[in-house]
Amino acid sequence: MTAWLFGLFSSGWISGVAITVLWTVTGIVAMRSANPRPVLASLAPNAVSGSALLAAFGLAIREAHVLWLACLLTVALVAFLVDLRIRLAGQASGLSRRTD
Repeated sequence: MTAWLFGLFSSGWISGVAITVLWTVTGIVAMRSANPRPVLASLAPNAVSGSALLAAFGLAIREAHVLWLACLLTVALVAFLVDLRIRLAGQASGLSRRTD
């Protein structure tokens, strides 16, 4: 009964399923907002980061070459930093240091 689930995990295809779910939820959230494009633009770096991490996980299960894993982890890190910059841009005035 759980053989298909074991196969899904051991083959690494679970990451493909998770990436599909991630982008589907991201698209649904964006489409349900009043302005879908800006919402999708603000959610995309986070989704790209998560996708790269999930893809690295799937390839690691398949014992892929380390270079592929390093590339995907680099993409995840850069996307995370872009997401962080977008999130902190609105708080820039509160993050500045006051020396009076």
